[in-house]
Amino acid sequence: MDTRAAEGRSWEFDAMRASGRRVTGPAGCGAVGQRGATIDIGVLTVVVVLCVALVAWRGAVLARDWGTSRTWAAAMLVVSVVALGAAAVPEVRHQWVQARATALVRHASGVPGSSATCERFTPDLLDLTSYSGFVSSDSQHVARLRRTVCNDLADWLISDKNNPTTNQIRAVHVVVHEAMHVGGQFDEAIAECHAMQLDTDAAMFLGATRAQAQALTQAYYRRTYPLMAPDYVSPSCAPNQAYDLTPGDGQFP
Repeated sequence: MDTRAAEGRSWEFDAMRASGRRVTGPAGCGAVGQRGATIDIGVLTVVVVLCVALVAWRGAVLARDWGTSRTWAAAMLVVSVVALGAAAVPEVRHQWVQARATALVRHASGVPGSSATCERFTPDLLDLTSYSGFVSSDSQHVARLRRTVCNDLADWLISDKNNPTTNQIRAVHVVVHEAMHVGGQFDEAIAECHAMQLDTDAAMFLGATRAQAQALTQAYYRRTYPLMAPDYVSPSCAPNQAYDLTPGDGQFP
C-alpha cells in the first residue's frame, strides 16, 4: 500500500506496490485550484430520478383512480417506493462520502475549490489498476479515489471510530495523501510523510475525538508505513528530521 508516480501523468497512491519514477510537476494549483466541484451524475443518479418520477406517477394514478384497480395501483406504488429506496440509499451514500472527502481535501491541501471524486461502480469494476487514489497533472485540483477507499471512509465515518479497521485507517490517510498532491507536493516520500503528520488533524476534522485521531495516526505509522516500498519511506521522515513539520515539539507523527 504505497504511492507512485505514473508515467508523468499522475501521482497515485498504490494499494499494492510502489513503482515508477518521480515526476516533477508545477509548484502549485494556480487558477485550477479555484474551480469548484462539479455535480457528480452517474447511472445511479439517473435511476434515482426515474424512480422519483415513477413514484410520482404511480401516486397520481392511485389518487385519481384513472380506471385502474386501486389495489393494483397501491401495489405498484409500493413497488415503486421500494425501487426508489434501493437506488437512493447507495446514491445518497456516494454523494455524502464524496462531499466529506472533498471537504477534507480542501482542508488538508489549503486549495479552495479543490475536490475529491469517488469512482462509480462500473468504472471501478473495469479498473484493473492497483492504485487507491491519484491526482492527474492535467486536473491537479481533483483527488480521484477508488470506490473501495470511499466505501471504507464511509464505514469509518458512520462508526464510533474507536476500533477502525486497517482499511478504514488507510482510507482516511489516502485522502490526506492525495490532498498533498492537490496542494502541490509531488515528491511521494514527502507527501506521504506530511500526510501522515496531518492524519490526526484530518480525523478530527471528520469527527473523531483527539484520542481517536491520534490512535488512528499511530496505527498507520506503526503498522503500515514500515511496510511501504523504499521509494516512499525516508530517514528524513522521523522526529526532528527534514520532513518533520513541527520539529522540536516532541510529537511525531
